[in-house]
Amino acid sequence: MKVESHEHRIGIMENLLRDAKQVLTLEEAALFMGISKSSLYKMTHKHELPFFRPNGKIIYFEKSELLNWMRQNRSMSEAETKAAATKHMSELCK
Repeated sequence: MKVESHEHRIGIMENLLRDAKQVLTLEEAALFMGISKSSLYKMTHKHELPFFRPNGKIIYFEKSELLNWMRQNRSMSEAETKAAATKHMSELCK
């Protein structure tokens, strides 16, 4: 097999392992969230999202908690907004 093929397969395996991982380091969490490590450090300093620091130094994040945090303050689609407005108007007319 070619080296490129092996590298590609290794990359796929690394992605699968990363997807299965439930506890993330700061670097992994930043990649997962699509933000810089600096931004994530600032957010932990302000206690804007949940994190763990079991040894007092290294910061860890639980993937499910990051997903829950990222899903906060959801914006409704235009169709959802129209449906909510229609429902509200029909309730007012009763």
